[in-house]
Amino acid sequence: MNNIKTAKLLHISEENEEHATLLIEGYTIECFINSCPHAIKAGESYSVELTMNLPDSYHVSTSPAVAVLAEKKARGYSYFLYGTLIGDIFKSFTDLYDEDIHYDHPELNGAFIQLEVDRIDVNFL
Repeated sequence: MNNIKTAKLLHISEENEEHATLLIEGYTIECFINSCPHAIKAGESYSVELTMNLPDSYHVSTSPAVAVLAEKKARGYSYFLYGTLIGDIFKSFTDLYDEDIHYDHPELNGAFIQLEVDRIDVNFL
């Protein structure tokens, strides 16, 4: 399983060339560019691979919310992501693969959860 998606590049920060704003499945997400082997241009669509970067002691809990949401935390790249954990797939603003959550919290399988992530890394393919 991979996290390869098609994303439209909306913006690259002039102050920090590793900061990109992407449109993925109707959601605007600010990501950290981990790898970009070719020139990219705002307004174009690209194949990308997304990776959730979780803190060492990440927070995950069931959520009373029922709508998928990517809620940006203050400054930086941190997000609260809301979605359903199904095995090692986290169905949030897009399907994201992360087996650690599944193995660390098997009791949350099938539950709608809130997950705190440090950042979402993007690799342009």
